[in-house]
Amino acid sequence: MVTLRHTVLLSPVPRAWCTDALAVTLDLAEATRAEPGGRVVLPDGRPVPDVRLAEGRHLRRGAVYEADGGDDGPVEAAGQETAPEERIRVTVAEWDRSRALRLDIASTGAEGEITARCALRGPDRPRDAEVTGRAHLEGVWAPLSRFEGRARLQLDDWWAATDTGRVPRTAPLRVRLRCGIARADLRVTPAPAPADGHWQVTVTVRIRGRYLFRPVAALVLLFTRPHLRRALAEGLTDTAAHWNKEVPRLTGLTADALRRELVAGLQDGDGNGDGGRSA
Repeated sequence: MVTLRHTVLLSPVPRAWCTDALAVTLDLAEATRAEPGGRVVLPDGRPVPDVRLAEGRHLRRGAVYEADGGDDGPVEAAGQETAPEERIRVTVAEWDRSRALRLDIASTGAEGEITARCALRGPDRPRDAEVTGRAHLEGVWAPLSRFEGRARLQLDDWWAATDTGRVPRTAPLRVRLRCGIARADLRVTPAPAPADGHWQVTVTVRIRGRYLFRPVAALVLLFTRPHLRRALAEGLTDTAAHWNKEVPRLTGLTADALRRELVAGLQDGDGNGDGGRSA
């Protein structure tokens, strides 16, 4: 087993802003509608690109939405047939803002298949978010072709730690990934930074082999530990830099400005070039 640890400073996300931003997002989603034929449109009538209601009633339990990269199937180019674009299928398992939102997601494409279940408990005052999933990758060594994972973020514990400095009994954000040869456990623990109001976030990763691969994995991890430590530090540093650039901008937006930004994001890729200038 190898244990890696790195700490970064992140711009904070106030709980009140997160709750309000989620409410704006859900209000916008619930203001959309599905037309006959399945096209999903915004409140002003503009379509949401590449998304359609395939089954059920809009945003009701059992509703199924489909999206793809734009092509409906294989395309012939220069006498050769290319693989179809990735297709995504989203099923509403539950949509109750007083209790929980649950979505089942399936993605298929030339590189393989991914299935996931996403759950947010207490959307009007978010308490807990969880994602579980599986992946089957094509064209890779069999022990590395199947993954399964689970991530859980306990929001009450996260903000208690950042607001009071109280050390949580367990890490508020926990992630586990498994494949045929190894397992990785990730723990993320926040604390208030000593001086400037940032979050001080420590990420701990433990990697170990599985089954008959355990001795080989232990040897590989021993020799690759410095590279893994460097890769973790560089990846987290880059992520923190992007976070610290975008989060202050987003948390400074009013509800109306955030809504306009969400609408512009939904319009990206619609091909008319004016989605980002909408009001």
